[in-house]
Amino acid sequence: MPELLYNRKANATLANLAAGGRFPHTLLIEGPEGSGKKTAAWQAAKTLLCEGEPKPCGRCAHCVKADKRVHPDVRYYTVPEGKKEFPVETVREIRQDAYIAPNEGARKIYLIDRAHAMNAAAQNALLKIIEEPPDFVNFLLLCENRSRMLPTILSRAISVELEVPSVEECAAALEALAPGRSAQERQAAAAGAGGNIGRALGLLGSAKPSKSAADAKKLREELIYGERYACLRVLAGYDKDRDGLGQTLSLLREGFAQAAVGREADERLCNRVTVMQLVGAADAVERALLRAGRNVSIPLLSACMVEEVKAALAG
Repeated sequence: MPELLYNRKANATLANLAAGGRFPHTLLIEGPEGSGKKTAAWQAAKTLLCEGEPKPCGRCAHCVKADKRVHPDVRYYTVPEGKKEFPVETVREIRQDAYIAPNEGARKIYLIDRAHAMNAAAQNALLKIIEEPPDFVNFLLLCENRSRMLPTILSRAISVELEVPSVEECAAALEALAPGRSAQERQAAAAGAGGNIGRALGLLGSAKPSKSAADAKKLREELIYGERYACLRVLAGYDKDRDGLGQTLSLLREGFAQAAVGREADERLCNRVTVMQLVGAADAVERALLRAGRNVSIPLLSACMVEEVKAALAG
């Protein structure tokens, strides 16, 4: 079974379940939005339907149709647009449809996105079919918060929890997924998404990573050669954008760190500051990033960081 990026435990669990035809009738895939739940579910569906080897082969008719999201035996359901809850009526439709034999494959798969948005009535309606499903049926439940699922549902499902990669792993993944974007933009998007690859791809579709890259470059310039006021003016643009601030500070820290290890050939920089001063500046920005994660006032955080970085570069 193809691996999910940076999800070692989930990959091992899914591979073990797929081996020897031991896949459960109900699989709960848990993780935050953007963590790859849909990708995992479609890979599981392909594995269940595939007629080739190794499974999923990616070449048989079932794999090709699943890849195109047009396989008639994979039914996808989610919360309707404009609604907050998964309708109980939809669950009842699923329950009735589950007894109808598959169209083309050996199995019939129900991929239920945002299962955590089901209220108690909808979950109890689903429970009636997952307790004793037809032999040819599998349910793939995608969930962002298992605490919102009934214990009776959880007791009848095998759970797989997806991990969120590190910011560095996310940036590396974006290199392959978004090769047309600059390294700084990818790093900014990865930082802003906290390592969540799906969210980072969404950020790359906005102007934020480009702004963060430009601001980080300007900030470093002003911190080394300019005045405190110029630094604070740049940071004032993030007073109501904590995520954007995180992206910019992540790039600023990386900029100081890269210069410290000699990966930047800038004679003016080398003549101005030492390696230890650059390391101190990177550490000061790292402390600011930690404070940003603790909801410290952004103007206060910005002022403290500028003073600490300036002190490190002067030391």
